[in-house]
Amino acid sequence: MVTMSDVARAAGVSRATVSYALRGDPRITESTASRIRQVAADLHYNANLSARSLRSGRTGVIGVAIFELDRPYPSEMGAAMSREIARRGYQPIVQQTSGSKDDEVAILRKVTSQLCDGMIFSPAKVADEELRSLSHGKPMVLLDDLSPDPVFDSVATACEAGAQTAVGHLIEIGCRHIVVVGAPYEMLVEDRLASSVRGRRLLGSLRAFEQADIEVGPQNFFDIPLWTADAARASARRMLEADRYRGVDGVFCLTDTVALGFMRGLADCGVRVPDDLALIGFDGIAESEYSIPSLSTIRTNLDDLSRKAVGLLIDQIEHDGMTGDPQRLTADFDLVVRESTQR
Repeated sequence: MVTMSDVARAAGVSRATVSYALRGDPRITESTASRIRQVAADLHYNANLSARSLRSGRTGVIGVAIFELDRPYPSEMGAAMSREIARRGYQPIVQQTSGSKDDEVAILRKVTSQLCDGMIFSPAKVADEELRSLSHGKPMVLLDDLSPDPVFDSVATACEAGAQTAVGHLIEIGCRHIVVVGAPYEMLVEDRLASSVRGRRLLGSLRAFEQADIEVGPQNFFDIPLWTADAARASARRMLEADRYRGVDGVFCLTDTVALGFMRGLADCGVRVPDDLALIGFDGIAESEYSIPSLSTIRTNLDDLSRKAVGLLIDQIEHDGMTGDPQRLTADFDLVVRESTQR
């Protein structure tokens, strides 16, 4: 069996340097770390997690629990997290919670507390204090958590800024009767809902309308309770048949999945994108580039999100917990203009 000492001898460095490099420790330069990783790969070296656990009390495993893995965006996010975790010298375990509290609790009890050095978690039903109790004090980083009094580090998608950019883009190309598809206008009244992903994307949309001095109301928002392509496709006809949505010339869908389904529903009704109305989504999933027409979108930089989330978590692991107040970071994003908004 190839050992870490064998890798160190072959690379001409110390055993400690190999250990640091394979964990992604920033004290090791990228050129040295890359050379060590290549030597380890050439020798077919695999870290012995059981031995590591006995020596350090750690397993070298990081868990990722996100809402679902059978839809494009969370699946792509899980893959990006896996790549970054492996790059930092840890082994990833990715699971889905399905938005179920029972599943969230089971993952925390049976996986996080027993198998993982820490967890990147996308909470839906379990509150912060319950998360802390169930994880038994293990390091934790949350995704898209905007608790008023956070107890964990977190990384968020740029919901407000991204939505403001999306609606702003529609305004810039001349749209004036814009509809935001995916949530009702009324949800912003309740604080808890306003701080959700849907609520924050609605808030960003409102800021774009206000900045352009466009008066808005319920006629600018169309709810789709389920963010699925099938639900969005079926809802397109309902929106077109409703009197208050007559004259729509631009649509912002709160996710790309919704946008692709909605665009298909428009085509079913003989409405052409972008000739009859412009349409933009949010997320930047890979398939948005290959639809006809190709979909303009707000693309979340999943590599940046993963670097930030994994970096926060490993910092906690290496320092046995947070060293200060909880940090809140936001992933980078960019506007990708494609055929669906090119007139």
